[in-house]
Amino acid sequence: MKKALLPLLLFCSLLSLQSDPQSKVKICNTYEVIYPLTPNQTNDLDELMPLGSLLRDKTVVGMGEATHGTKEFFNMKAKMFKFLATYCGYRIFSIEATYGGTLKVNDYVLYGKGDVLSAMKAMEFWTWDTEEVKDLIEWMRKYNVGKPEKEKLRFYGFDCQSFKGPTDALVDYVKEFDKQGLDEFLKGLSILNDNSRYDFWYLKQDKSSQQIFARIHGIISFTQKWFHERENLYISGSGKTKYELARHNIEALSQALLLKEDSDIKSYTLRDSCMAQNIKWIYDLEHEKVFAWAHNGHIGKAGQYYFNKDKIMGAYLNDIFGKAYFNIGFVFNKGSFQALNKVGGRLQEFTVPVNKKNTLTNELSLAGNDAFFIDLTSSNNKLFEKSKETYNIGAVFDPKQPWYIFSQAIIAKQQFDGLIFINTTTCAVPIKR
Repeated sequence: MKKALLPLLLFCSLLSLQSDPQSKVKICNTYEVIYPLTPNQTNDLDELMPLGSLLRDKTVVGMGEATHGTKEFFNMKAKMFKFLATYCGYRIFSIEATYGGTLKVNDYVLYGKGDVLSAMKAMEFWTWDTEEVKDLIEWMRKYNVGKPEKEKLRFYGFDCQSFKGPTDALVDYVKEFDKQGLDEFLKGLSILNDNSRYDFWYLKQDKSSQQIFARIHGIISFTQKWFHERENLYISGSGKTKYELARHNIEALSQALLLKEDSDIKSYTLRDSCMAQNIKWIYDLEHEKVFAWAHNGHIGKAGQYYFNKDKIMGAYLNDIFGKAYFNIGFVFNKGSFQALNKVGGRLQEFTVPVNKKNTLTNELSLAGNDAFFIDLTSSNNKLFEKSKETYNIGAVFDPKQPWYIFSQAIIAKQQFDGLIFINTTTCAVPIKR
């Protein structure tokens, strides 16, 4: 009982010792309470103490980003997770990355198995292959050392855009707990045993894609039967949780196939629906509060980020968890980030100027703070109830395209519960391999 009270007592004592970090500023002719932030000071958690009462009792906290390559976004999200883990009892970190691949990161943060760079590479997303994410993973590993199993932090991916990650994870599991059956299992995987030939992104361009889809359906049926028949053997060898973690890769294969078989337009909302269900699965498995890291266009609650305006992941999470889901979006005024220069192109640094006048970020920049959080749930500011433009940049950026391709009109209060504004951003630091 005393151990359980310790984090809360520490939280309360720190809160009482610090000066009140919030301030009142005028935004669009309305006074608002804001909480100034220092995103790149990732170990200074004191400034987040006032947010504890807002986030401590939530089940899922989703944090977005307005680009996939901004240092301040990544560092601020890492800082928020550190705070939630240290003072608010959050144990599960999840990210928009290949589920099967992140199991290697999970083994690293839990047990120090393998090395951090190899584990990160298995996630398959260049977006997270940065020094900022590496620093967070190393912090999680250090946090877990010496702690009881139930208090350790865990690392999950919830995305479903890969055949490689889930297949590799299934092979790793069978290799560890069923060496005698490995050759037969590899044979049953058929074409996915060489999954490098069937890249998720280009599979539809293959002239024989329908035949490949049919074969993958057969492989999924094979793996389902295989794990069902050997359930007792595997649970006795690995334990139930690790068995369930491995078996979920079959669901990840099914989700990836579902996305590729449907139209490109429909696949947007299918992907978000699958990601939301994966987060629910993680919560149901662990029975612990979940931190979810993704783009603004996934964690938002209103379907306005995609051109077809269908439901996005945050809307599904809102349906599942209700008020226990709290999401925080990011907006920025100007600055640098990394992105691909075209689909399948080269990763490089880009810089964008201040967005159009009278945008959401233009109004926020007039508050005079470089970075701050605002609780939209307690705000009555008309600015957040109107459709306003703000940057919305994903994995690809082509400066030759019109500005509106990379800008999105949002009604902030419909999309987000909280908003983090950063006036000037810098580029995330890619890992040099």
